[in-house]
Formats: sequence, C-alpha cells, structure tokens
Amino acid sequence: MIPERNFSRESILERLRRRREYGQPIVGVAAGVGIIAKFAEQGDADLIFVLSTSLSRNMGVPTTVTMGNAIDTTLGMYPEIDNIVERTPIVGGLEASDGTRRRVGRVVDQYRRLGFDGVANFPTLAAAPENLAVRDDVGAGIVLEYDLVREARARGMFAAAFVYNPRHAAPFVEAGADLVVARCGVTVGGLSGPIRGELSTEEELERIRATCDQARAVDPDVLCLAQGGSLRTPDDLERVYANTDVDGVMCESSIERIPVEQAIQAEVEAFKALRLRTTAPIV
Repeated sequence: MIPERNFSRESILERLRRRREYGQPIVGVAAGVGIIAKFAEQGDADLIFVLSTSLSRNMGVPTTVTMGNAIDTTLGMYPEIDNIVERTPIVGGLEASDGTRRRVGRVVDQYRRLGFDGVANFPTLAAAPENLAVRDDVGAGIVLEYDLVREARARGMFAAAFVYNPRHAAPFVEAGADLVVARCGVTVGGLSGPIRGELSTEEELERIRATCDQARAVDPDVLCLAQGGSLRTPDDLERVYANTDVDGVMCESSIERIPVEQAIQAEVEAFKALRLRTTAPIV
C-alpha cells in the first residue's frame, strides 16, 4: 500500500535546512506530467513544483506562450503529479492577481484541500515589469502576491516566492515566505528557448546576491534558490555556488525541457543510424 504524503510546513523546512547544513544544494523541480515528477523524485529532488508553464513545455512550445487560466491549469495537473509522487513535498503555483478569484484565501484553501503542501506566487506580475506599476497604482499589483504568502502562512502552509526584482524580496519575507527564488529570466537554450538571456553572467550573479541579501536582511534563515537565464546545467551552477550564498537551484526548463529535447533527439538519431540486413546498396 502506497502511504499518503503528509508534510507540514515545519517538516518541509527541517528537510531543506538539513540539506543546507550538510552543504548540499536544495533542488526544486517543476513537473507538469507524471514521468518528470517520478524521476525527479528518484533523483532526490527536494521539492516538486506544479506550475502552469509546464503545460507549454510539455506541448513543445516556448514557455512564454500562455495556455489558458494559470490556476485552472495548475489544479488540473495536480492529480497526475500527486498520483506518482510519494515522498516529496508538492508546491503549487497560484496566480494571486487572477481577477476571477479575488478572495485568494479561498483559493489557498482549495489548494490545501486538494493536497498541495505549499504554494508559490506563480505566475508573478513581476515577470512583466512594464505593467506592474499600473497594476500597483490600482491595488492589483505585487501586493496581492504578498497577501498570498500571508494567507498561506496563516494556514500553516509552506510558502515560496518567485522574485524577479530584488527589492521585492524583503516584503515577501516580511509576509512570511519560507523560500525565495531569484529568477534571472527565461532559461536560454534548447529547441524552444531564447538564444540569449536578459542578463549577462555577471548581472545574473548580482541579481542572485542582491535577492539573497534583501531577503536575509529580514530573516537570516530564509532559504534562497537561483533560477533561469544561463543556468541550464550543473556546470552552470558551479559559478553560482562559488560566487553567491544561494542555497540551491530551481529547475524548470533545465529539467522539464532541455534534457528531454536532447535525449529524445539523440536516441531517435541513434535508431535511425542503424542499418538493416539487406543486399540493396545504401544510397
């Protein structure tokens, strides 16, 4: 009999802080289909994130392509992930600025009843800074995402914050975020990723450092991960760990998309390279 997952906020934090104490990076993995979640868990991922952008990655189109309502998409993917994940906390992305769900506390309750162990502000308005100021002016901006974190914490749920701008890190931690993700833009490379990143390598490191510094000025024990931009492979993370005090990495395209693209293409090409036993000349 497969046991039920049972993760409190405290047990998740204990799990993650133990990694940090042992000098091991915390690894979060986005998974929108069961096979990704299954083998992420087999690889000892620390957190499984169900994010709406997984749908576009799984469909083979760029992550920046919007696919329906983000909350509906996330809730729809959860049963498949829950069915396969046995010993890893599952965190759900929740778009706090969804105008059709203005009472965000009710949505957090829905996530909790369904079985999510935590929530994260995803998608985040900060990914489109050109629109953020206008939304902030009418009370429908980043403050809604701070409220999401407060609602999660009020219910004893683990709360993660995706942070594009370092100045947002401190308010998220003040609201109760247990973990912040310093996002360096869309992950570059692969068949459906951008050719070049939004930031240079040094700018990525500075964003990560600034985000961690701002977050830890409020809570020195808050957990910080890096994500996106040129951070595609374990080799790319070596420079991050050598030059910042980040606690680990959040993997989206770097697990769900790029390795899958490369492995399947290479395997099909290897099958095609074989030759049948035949007397016909090869042309």
